Parts: sequence; structure tokens; C-alpha cells
Amino acid sequence: MNMFSNRFHKKTLISGLVMLAVTLLLSACANTKISQSWVEPDNRKVYKDLLIIGIAESVQNRRAYESYFVEALAEDGIEAIASYKLMKSGEDIERDTVTAAIKGLGVDGVIVTHMVAVDEETIYRPSMDYQPMYGGGYYGGMYSYYPHVNTYVTSPGYYTTHETYTIETNLYDVETEELVWSARSRTFSPESVDEVIVDLTKLLISDLKDKKLIQKK
Repeated sequence: MNMFSNRFHKKTLISGLVMLAVTLLLSACANTKISQSWVEPDNRKVYKDLLIIGIAESVQNRRAYESYFVEALAEDGIEAIASYKLMKSGEDIERDTVTAAIKGLGVDGVIVTHMVAVDEETIYRPSMDYQPMYGGGYYGGMYSYYPHVNTYVTSPGYYTTHETYTIETNLYDVETEELVWSARSRTFSPESVDEVIVDLTKLLISDLKDKKLIQKK
């Protein structure tokens, strides 16, 4: 094997390892991503004491979401309280009930999260993964390459249906009652509610910090 071949194989191996590392890194939060994020351009306020409201059909999911959000904010030194501790599960989320719930608590911002839509997507999956390995394996010769590709092309695949959840989260200023920040996220085929809660909360807090909307008291 000549010097050029050695360099080619080393370069291919390094590139493959880099791509693998990047894939593993992104896979941690690959199911949930923020698709849109907006902040009021004239806003100069920073929020240090928040009320977290999760609007959900299940009381259990609401409590789980609000509790985890509050705990995650506390890790960054930001004070927050879950709405279920102040408001009854059947109570309407409206101006009077929220105002009464936070009266005297020093809350300066209210974060409200609710689901916008659930979309179904059908994806075609081949019967086997096609992963080229240049310089060796199936690519080592024409007579080993052809049967491999022929099997891949002629074998029937299958269809799978997945659900994508679109969730909207808004931050309102308590004093002005105006919308300050809004973000939409998309979660592809989640395995559990807990997975959505953990991934979504991390992304929302990160976006709020990047836009300098929250900080320690």
C-alpha cells in the first residue's frame, strides 16, 4: 500500500470518527428543537421571580412540567413557583385568577406553556442501512460492491408513522401584562412525557438566558 493510500485511509477514518462524535453529541436533544423564538425589541427588563404555568389535559403532566421547570431554574439561582401550588387544577388561567394567585409574592414574570398542534408524518425506511466505507469493505472491489448495492436496492422497505408535537411558550410581564418573549418548539416522536419535559425545559431556559431575560435575584 503506497503513501497516498495510507493517507487516504487515515483521513477517511478520522472523518468517520468526527462524524460519529458529532452525531452522538446532537442525538441527546435531537428529538426536541426550538423552531421559532421572538423577543420584544424594546424590552429592557430582566426577570428574577417567575410563575410557571403549564396548560395540559392531564393534571399529572401539568405538575410534572411545572415542578421540573422550577427546579431547573433554581439550579441557575432563579426563583420560580409552580402555578399548581397557587391555583386549583380546575381554575381558569385568566387575568383575575393569576393576579390573585401571585399577589404579594413579588412575581415579575409569568411563563405559560401549551401545546399548539400534533402532526403525523409517514417516513419510508429501507430494509437495511446503507453505509458506504470508501477504500475497503464492499468498496474493495467491483464484485463485492455490486451484490451489496443490489440487495439494498431490491429489498422492500417499510413505512413508519411518527407524531410531531408543536409547543408554544410565552413570557408575560406582570406589571404591563404584555408579551415579552415567545418560543415554539417541535418534538419528534417522543418516547415519553418526561423526555419532552426535560429536553424542552433545557432549551427554553437556554434561550431565555441567551436573550438576557432571566437572571439571579
